[in-house]
Amino acid sequence: MRQLTVADVMTPEVVVATADCLVREIIDVLTDYGVSGLPVVDSDDRVIGVVSEADLLPALAGDADDDAVARRSARELMTTPAVSVGPDAGVRIAARLMARHRVGRLPVVEDGTGRLVGMLTRGDLIRRTMRSDAAVEHEIVDNVVLPAFGVDPTRIEVEVRDGVATLRGTVERRSAAQRLVALARTVDCVAAVDDRLRWRTDDTAPRRPAGRKADDPVRA
Repeated sequence: MRQLTVADVMTPEVVVATADCLVREIIDVLTDYGVSGLPVVDSDDRVIGVVSEADLLPALAGDADDDAVARRSARELMTTPAVSVGPDAGVRIAARLMARHRVGRLPVVEDGTGRLVGMLTRGDLIRRTMRSDAAVEHEIVDNVVLPAFGVDPTRIEVEVRDGVATLRGTVERRSAAQRLVALARTVDCVAAVDDRLRWRTDDTAPRRPAGRKADDPVRA
């Protein structure tokens, strides 16, 4: 089952700044496009930094006159190196990066080249990944329980509350129960799985060699 990646939720069309963009130009772009930050790229579209409203505030609040502030460039104000993410990374990894570095946006760059291919914002993640418990529950039933080999879906109960998926019911084999739990954990927005499944046959236990009694010594 494929999980959501950054490529699935990012914005591929990105407004950028170059290192020599001046404060006035940056403010105009932020205002015109309704964004709070811009990736700063070089001539090969490689990300070299990010300039945001937070980066502009110290310059605007300083003692320099307006003309001096207006002549400052993205090169002077940007945050570098930029915290970025690859397009194939999972959305949970991206969310952790944002939380760890306390940023609201991540440039999405090609692995190895650093070339900009998109932008991921906190809003992108929330809009695409924050789903109701009912929606998550339906996905587990439709994409985990129903396709599971050897599992009768009428014997499995799925309940999701606050992102915790509880699985109840009885299956034939312990391995099937373990597979159900493992797959349920991969569903986006599942924070944890409460495994209450039962099984009739433990097919995961080691088998004793044929022709030897349980109490016979094992010889090399």
